[in-house]
Amino acid sequence: MADLQVFKDKFSTRMGKLLSKGKTTKEMIRIKGEIDTCEGVVNRSYIAIGRKFYEMYAEGGYNPEFDKQMTDIKNARNAIKELEEQLADIKASEE
Repeated sequence: MADLQVFKDKFSTRMGKLLSKGKTTKEMIRIKGEIDTCEGVVNRSYIAIGRKFYEMYAEGGYNPEFDKQMTDIKNARNAIKELEEQLADIKASEE
């Protein structure tokens, strides 16, 4: 009978620790989710600033430090336009 009580005590202690750890883990996951949300806001804001900067200075008049990025954006936009045209041609040929 004493062995059964020892087993129950150990079981209760371990379950208590598991439940406590589960609550801690749940709280950590919640906090990490909030951090991810905040980082998403920051990243979207950076993107919006960059987009606005590009639109304002795409034709020159900006710091030459950004020449590479401006050229990369222009080239990528041209590539997107060409690829969209290819998709349109493929869709048209299927009809």
